[in-house]
Amino acid sequence: MLKRSCLLAVLLPSTLLAQRPQTREGFWISFGVGQGNLRWECAGCATQDHGGPTGFLRLGGTPSKKVLLGAEMNGWSLDIGAAEITALTTTFTVYWYPSATGGLFLKGGVGAGVYDRTSASSDAHSTSGAIQLGGGYDIRVGQKISITPMLTAWASGKADLKDGSTTLNTGFRHSGGTIQVGITFH
Repeated sequence: MLKRSCLLAVLLPSTLLAQRPQTREGFWISFGVGQGNLRWECAGCATQDHGGPTGFLRLGGTPSKKVLLGAEMNGWSLDIGAAEITALTTTFTVYWYPSATGGLFLKGGVGAGVYDRTSASSDAHSTSGAIQLGGGYDIRVGQKISITPMLTAWASGKADLKDGSTTLNTGFRHSGGTIQVGITFH
């Protein structure tokens, strides 16, 4: 009995996945939520590191069965004391699948990073270039639908943190990582 249960536990998931082959073609879109870490630092200030909720939106096209091209936006929102902090990265991203029929993918992108800190006394803002790296897995649950868990790490370049035209800090940059789950429509 135990051998049969173990055999079923091993074979059933692979049988279910075999019934939902990984096909990638045309337009795709994905969105979801998760948890992430946001870190910021600047010249002459203390590094800060905070966790909070994240969300993402990805969309693009499929030039081949192993490559997707698209835009990806990842956002963070934190309330720290009297300040509300939001950060956003928007990147042009390449998603590479080592197997044309598998769900595993690696991703890398370049684009922009935006940081905003709003409080009663100031509205600080910084924009700079950004890069991201990560990976995930499309778990096919329908003919053209997948549940997609992902890991993403990113970092912005250094820029000034300003309140209007007043420079608050120089050498400001932010970075972080996320664990997210979303739904992908292929």
